[in-house]
Amino acid sequence: MHDIRKYLQEIVGLTVNMRKLPDSLLRKLPMYLGYGYDYYLLEQERHQFVLADCGNTTKMAGRLKKESKAISQQLGMPVVFAMDSQSAQLKRRMIQEKVGFIVPGSQVFLPHLWTNLTESARQPQLYPEQLSPSAQLLLLYHLQIEHLEAFSFKEIAGKLDYTPKTITKIAAELKAKSLCKIGGTKEKRLTFDIDRKQLWTIAEPHMQSPVSKSLFTDQEETADFCQSGDAALSYYTFLADTGKAAYAVYKTDFEKRRESGYWDYLDETEGNIRVEIWKYNPAVLSNNGYIDPLSLYLCYREDKNERVVAEINKLIEERTW
Repeated sequence: MHDIRKYLQEIVGLTVNMRKLPDSLLRKLPMYLGYGYDYYLLEQERHQFVLADCGNTTKMAGRLKKESKAISQQLGMPVVFAMDSQSAQLKRRMIQEKVGFIVPGSQVFLPHLWTNLTESARQPQLYPEQLSPSAQLLLLYHLQIEHLEAFSFKEIAGKLDYTPKTITKIAAELKAKSLCKIGGTKEKRLTFDIDRKQLWTIAEPHMQSPVSKSLFTDQEETADFCQSGDAALSYYTFLADTGKAAYAVYKTDFEKRRESGYWDYLDETEGNIRVEIWKYNPAVLSNNGYIDPLSLYLCYREDKNERVVAEINKLIEERTW
């Protein structure tokens, strides 16, 4: 019972007084109900509830609803069942039947107070330190292609080739990391309180390399892929092109082409052309046949070649935001 009182206070925000149900009330119940549960009286401001402790019950939701109604009629108060950990199916059925219950540390449903809260709903969503690839793509698009503040979530989804639901999840992630705010009523929109250069400075430490894996091939017919590697370095910086070809391919596109037999040969170490499998679609950020400069930076920021690191840092420093 202490766990229930603590759970209601800390998680749900309800301060309750709890005591054994007085004998004068307990005697009103028929024997099969009086001995069927341990009863407590819960008092919350002007509300009173009967708490019936049923432990790890095997009863069905329909049976609990019937007994809840009978107890309520005899005592003149709503009934809430205290339960040990129960199946999601039973809890779902109890919610459908509007039968109140408390599972300490997990879930509480008090239809009489219009309360249906779970800990996950009350606590903020926790995200990894690194941005998800989809959130990173959205930021890189905003930083390089066009400001996204003028567009609704649905319009942003079309630009990034994501679903509106994915954009909603991305927005929640960015908001949780204090990288944006969410405005609008019917049509939600992103708002950024800082300029793009400041946003990059704050977000870059949380960004990851877009490359999940690299394979090699000798197949040269890759004209519809974005050029990456040394060719991209040469395009954006003063480094010379070494002639070592590399192409960036979105992981979804890569799997489709591999299943269709597009590549005759792929190897983890041998081949004249490097195929970079990307976590987000490089084509969304490219308008010149090369990967975008910020993704290029993320690919090489930890490179061991000091000249490469110096050039990509210079690329960022001299960038017009």
